[in-house]
Amino acid sequence: MNTATMPIGVIDSGVGGLTSVAELRKLLPNEDIIYCGDNGNAPYGNRTGQNIVELTKRIFAFLEKQQVKAVAVACNTISSTFDSSEYGFYEKGLSFPVVSVIKPAVEDVLQKKYAEVGVVATVFTIKTGCHKQMIQARNPRISVYGEPSENLAELIEQGDLSSPAIQSDVKKHVNNLLSEHPNLQDIILGCTHYPIVQSVFEKAAPNVTFINPARDQAEAVKQLLHERNLLQKDHQGEMSIYTSGSEPVYHAVLAELGISPASKIHTVRF
Repeated sequence: MNTATMPIGVIDSGVGGLTSVAELRKLLPNEDIIYCGDNGNAPYGNRTGQNIVELTKRIFAFLEKQQVKAVAVACNTISSTFDSSEYGFYEKGLSFPVVSVIKPAVEDVLQKKYAEVGVVATVFTIKTGCHKQMIQARNPRISVYGEPSENLAELIEQGDLSSPAIQSDVKKHVNNLLSEHPNLQDIILGCTHYPIVQSVFEKAAPNVTFINPARDQAEAVKQLLHERNLLQKDHQGEMSIYTSGSEPVYHAVLAELGISPASKIHTVRF
């Protein structure tokens, strides 16, 4: 049985999910967080669906041993494999509830009634068309345009957040969308790595609003815990990081996002 004092799990293919941690920290400062970043196998977005599912199952198994009360899946690529008969609805039946990063972002688009919205995401996420399908299933009048990036998440994983390669890749993808849809005003950052360099996106297109799904996901986690009476109280939340990759990139991204350093960073094999 899950209890309020148990930690929240947050998972990602690498450091991108720290954008969700930043929002969870603001909204739920009393919660302990266990962060799992599978940097050793990043990027997920260029892998097959079955491979992504296999890697994700390993992280879920790890978090079950850590006895978490809920898991925020802060990876659009992983989230795009959910609710799928192809992958056997594998996210169901766990000992904890799972909060996708895609669904809250879709709800945001639907509530604000955008006429059109762009999505910049990994190759796998765009290929699934999950944002478009979920949005248009509820409101077919909203146009959704996808733009896949093969390299951006991997470039961010390298830890040099001011690199010319990141700036060039961001500019390319934003220009691709705007050249085909010049009136586009709203773009979802459909990979949680991308808000780490949100300022680069904003510089590339100052008149566009870039939507950070991490904020919507944090709200969804809070609502879930409230409904289940699992909110932690009267406690200063702490964070532990588990990674299958290297530690230095975490320090760079934690500093960029203004997150207090984790109490511990562990190197593991999920």
